[in-house]
Amino acid sequence: MAKDKIKRSFMKLRYITCSDIRENVPAEKAVDLLKGSKKVELGIQAHSPCMCTGMPRNLWLNRLLNISDACHTPLNIAIHINYNWCSDFCLGNTPEEINNLLQRKHKSTGMPMIKRWQLNLGDGTIIPNPDQISKIIKSFPYQEFIFPYNSNHDLQDFIKELNKTGAKFSLLFDASYGAGISPTSWDEPVYKTHSQGYAGGLSPENVTENLNKIAKVAGDRDDIWIDAEGRLMKPGTRIFDLDKAVKYITNALNWEQRQK
Repeated sequence: MAKDKIKRSFMKLRYITCSDIRENVPAEKAVDLLKGSKKVELGIQAHSPCMCTGMPRNLWLNRLLNISDACHTPLNIAIHINYNWCSDFCLGNTPEEINNLLQRKHKSTGMPMIKRWQLNLGDGTIIPNPDQISKIIKSFPYQEFIFPYNSNHDLQDFIKELNKTGAKFSLLFDASYGAGISPTSWDEPVYKTHSQGYAGGLSPENVTENLNKIAKVAGDRDDIWIDAEGRLMKPGTRIFDLDKAVKYITNALNWEQRQK
């Protein structure tokens, strides 16, 4: 009798995030990028004044959502809340524009159109009260909230206390504090019960190498994601480069396929 094949376990990517895509990319092309794989996610930066009502990014994002509703296709979008809007949110004072997006639901399913929300603590924002932020998280049970994680001791202490509240949350590890620098090695996930992402200097050219390193510390988890930003831009600008994004996504998907 032939021996049954033993399936080898491997790390599976939850999302391949392309961050800081902006209104310079036509909404239709952004949707096409998302349709390439269910693992692709767009990270969109939100703060005053760029996302205020009537501003180009606000109008562009709403067009993205309108397209999603019209074609009955859920899109993987993560809103990254920054600066004063992040502080306000953590104090329970949700900016009107953020509240509108939190409340917006798919017409066909009634589920939230935007599932993931990243609170970029730092950049002058406060470290919130764990109990208060836990209540906010629990008031949105169908959405996921992401917090940064690095060597900042105040931030680490906050995450430890937040975990004690029983709130559901995810972490994004970035040792370079958003500077876009890849570490020589990646830390293992902080918690077994909380999804974790990895960011810092990821690019189309180095994503395969870095996924090999991340897989060594993440094991066979299936709730790991990667997040590239600065190296998806045209050189010397903050203009999102669709060709770079496609190459980054393709290389990440090919890496995962080779693990099977």
